[in-house]
Amino acid sequence: MKRTGRLLFLFLLFHVLMGSCATIQRTQPNVTALYRIPAIEAQLPPLEAKSPLLAREPLPPPVQALFQELYALDSSLALEIGKLPEFQGQPGQRQISALARFTDLIADATPEEKSNLANLLEVGQPEFRRYCVPLQAIFWLLEQDETYLKHNPLRYPLQDILNYAWDFTEESRWRDFEVVTDRLNSPELINYYERANFTYVSHGECPGSAKGIFKSKKGCCSDYTAFSVYCLRKAGYDAKAIKVVSPTGRAYHVVCEYEDRDGKKYIMDNSCRICGNGEGITEKKEYTRELPQIGLGYI
Repeated sequence: MKRTGRLLFLFLLFHVLMGSCATIQRTQPNVTALYRIPAIEAQLPPLEAKSPLLAREPLPPPVQALFQELYALDSSLALEIGKLPEFQGQPGQRQISALARFTDLIADATPEEKSNLANLLEVGQPEFRRYCVPLQAIFWLLEQDETYLKHNPLRYPLQDILNYAWDFTEESRWRDFEVVTDRLNSPELINYYERANFTYVSHGECPGSAKGIFKSKKGCCSDYTAFSVYCLRKAGYDAKAIKVVSPTGRAYHVVCEYEDRDGKKYIMDNSCRICGNGEGITEKKEYTRELPQIGLGYI
């Protein structure tokens, strides 16, 4: 049985390493919906003629008015809001109400709230992410009712925003693999999602791919790693799978290594809750003090 399990592990390790060598297309930022507001479009760089946004109708007048108000308060922030999926098509009443509430919050924002919002805008890589996910999460809160105006979400750290906004029982938001992996566009977002949704199983039950663990919500270390690498590479990060070896040189575990925007290398390992610092993400130099590794990186 031990020999069989060992062979199965090596097969799965080979599968995740070789399968993930396939090119993962990096995302590009959504074109901001503010191009659909004539009064603002004139102030923006011209779009390429092939942009599909040019074929879309202007935003409804109430939405245009709200965006113009927000643009006057903070043009960069308004442009980011326009990249949210909620405004790529025709927004509904819930989205319009959320935009009105958000604009009111920005108009009255304190320096501390503005500073916190600036930190949230830095989550992910702006040059690759489709949109700023913490902003979307704030909008999801503001879509619900006016409760969050009393407990201003601009004051929340990222963890609290996700705790309140990400309801994984809302299947329409969380069933599509590509939509969800677009949303998981930073290490901390991927880490949060994996810890909330995935359950570790032994090697004999591994689904064998990033899509497999997404669908089944359970997998072994190779599945966790495949999912992490897929999301990170899609979001513009340099990420790869590496095997963890014992002092005798036997491979027994696979983790995701990536380089963050600070230039440091980190390990994401949510299939072993006692490895590293137990929080899923550990700086590589700290992780390797406990568990030596040999890189088997992707090209």
